[in-house]
Amino acid sequence: MTQNEPIEKDYYLPILNTLKSFGGTATLDEIKIAVRPLLRASDAYLDAAAGDKTGESNFEKDFGWAGKRLGDAGLMRKVRPNWELTEEGQKNYFTEKTLIFLCKLAEENDKR
Repeated sequence: MTQNEPIEKDYYLPILNTLKSFGGTATLDEIKIAVRPLLRASDAYLDAAAGDKTGESNFEKDFGWAGKRLGDAGLMRKVRPNWELTEEGQKNYFTEKTLIFLCKLAEENDKR
């Protein structure tokens, strides 16, 4: 992995900010289209197979996990076919470090 290749945590803030820019709710495709260029990664990397048996690209895999973590942290929820911000997710005080902490905490609680 090179320095320019985003990982799951790099998706948290772009996803939340994208949802905010859409008024708090958007379709999965709308979010993906808006988030992808914000990652500043090469298409070759984003489109490359993630190496697992699902056939997902790196982008799809990390995007999906980031969405799950944000949901586990209570910041957004999936309401098919949309993702939407919760009341907590609509707050404007989140920094990247805060989001990483909240998602890590939710992940640890999920393992219990």
